[in-house]
Amino acid sequence: LRLGVVDRIEEVVAGEAIRHSAGQLRVQFGDTILPLAGIADPDALDGKVRVFRLNDGSHEIGYAFREVIDLMSLERSVIPADAAGAVSGVTLIGGEPAELIDAHWLFAEHVGASVRPATQLVCRLPEGDAWMQNMLRPIVEAAGYLVIGEEDELAADITIVSHGREVPAGEGGKILRLASDPDTANGEDSIYRYDRAGLLIALKSAGAGSGTNKRAGTGTSKRAGRR
Repeated sequence: LRLGVVDRIEEVVAGEAIRHSAGQLRVQFGDTILPLAGIADPDALDGKVRVFRLNDGSHEIGYAFREVIDLMSLERSVIPADAAGAVSGVTLIGGEPAELIDAHWLFAEHVGASVRPATQLVCRLPEGDAWMQNMLRPIVEAAGYLVIGEEDELAADITIVSHGREVPAGEGGKILRLASDPDTANGEDSIYRYDRAGLLIALKSAGAGSGTNKRAGTGTSKRAGRR
């Protein structure tokens, strides 16, 4: 493993800190939860496990290992692997063949599909609607959107309201109405509020069609954090 991507080494208790969650194996370090690579059979783990915290400058993942054998320079050419995967190639280290871990592949596999973009899409939701805030908001945020309220000054890529509710002119972006009765949804600007597939398609299409309302994902708006 190339030293440049190793931030530090941690030690965790397997049964307490490593578990499957949200579709993949993850490891917990205090208040931080990271995707975890390097383990083929997590059920076989017992006791303490050492973990590299790999850092690409913006995101982290964990990589479990048994022991650090040595720290050496790569003095031989690397024979690339035949197919993309966790191993990028093989070389000689200390006269013995050693596989090199492909950190780029690891980050693409464990982080790439879920990270937020550099410019974050914005969704406006009514703050006084408990269903929108408690049921819908987590789905919208998981899709990569920053959720704002009705009084926020940011321009929204998509505004979601209840079916039949009028939206003030000048809101900008796509307007999506959610119907509590599936018979009243028309499938275009109005969908049934439990039509998850339709909702995700609407969120995706709003993002694809937005070119001016995106905002940097590192800042905050004056009301963005309100729940």
